[in-house]
Amino acid sequence: MQPHRLNLTRLRIIVFFAGLLFIVLILLLRTGQTPEPTPVDISVITEPYYNPLVMTFFPTFENVHLLVSRAALETYLYEIDETAYVIASDFDILGFLDMDFRLEPRPISDGPRVLIFHTHSQEDFIDSRPGEVADTIVGVGALLADILTIEHGISVLHDTGRYDLVDGVLRRTGSYERMAPPISALLEKYPSIEVVIDLHRDGVPDSVHLVKEINGRPTARIMFFNGITRLNQNGRPVELPDLPNPYVHENMAFSLQMQLMSNTLYPGLARNIYIKPYRYSLHFMPRSLLVEVGANTNTIEEARNAMIPLAEILTRVLVAYPT
Repeated sequence: MQPHRLNLTRLRIIVFFAGLLFIVLILLLRTGQTPEPTPVDISVITEPYYNPLVMTFFPTFENVHLLVSRAALETYLYEIDETAYVIASDFDILGFLDMDFRLEPRPISDGPRVLIFHTHSQEDFIDSRPGEVADTIVGVGALLADILTIEHGISVLHDTGRYDLVDGVLRRTGSYERMAPPISALLEKYPSIEVVIDLHRDGVPDSVHLVKEINGRPTARIMFFNGITRLNQNGRPVELPDLPNPYVHENMAFSLQMQLMSNTLYPGLARNIYIKPYRYSLHFMPRSLLVEVGANTNTIEEARNAMIPLAEILTRVLVAYPT
């Protein structure tokens, strides 16, 4: 073999093995790379995958469409009491978003636009002073009324009726029945009212403290509450014709928009919307809300601190929706 042909053969062998080595190196590098994370479909996240201490997802107007399953709705938006029977049409999320709850602009002199009252007026907080109305949910409602009127220009009528007292004695049973006639009379007297808010505080075990820091202040967490007017009786639906509410669909939409606005402005302030079977105080008009402010383990300061964000959330839905 001639020398120049030998050199050419050697060169080809070197190039071949160099190319082979290059390919091997590439394969080794690719094998050692961390694989791209698989996208998680939020609509199918359920226990035990979901860990609220590790994974946080707050539904807002922009992302609520991701919650396409019943399991996802119950994880991130709703807590359904076992006594309530819900059906798919109760969660018309896209339909709820299409509803417009904005109020037409009017001067305050035209009369109150919002009515705040308390079916359970005697609900108080862990450090409430006995006999001090200011330290009860009624005092918290008075602050909400002031903030809405003074800071947001929404005129409010605050009813301080004590519907859970009978002859000066606490009696929660029958409160909703005793509340209905006087509240109906107020709505007839003030036809300018378009929003009705029944403000409560929740009851929880002593070990539970519902608090969230908002703008540097310890703030009682809030919860929107719906009555579906349908009982779950051994897995079968039982309608409640004696407790009619023609506004269930609108109530559900109103609370959803409040929840999404809360999650947008103050993530983590609002607990999941709670659904129970009866109508409670939600049958007066489409814009009816029942709101739980903290619980018996919160301080009065924490409850009062919640009125600033609650007023902002309500104003955004009634005046500035959509964001």
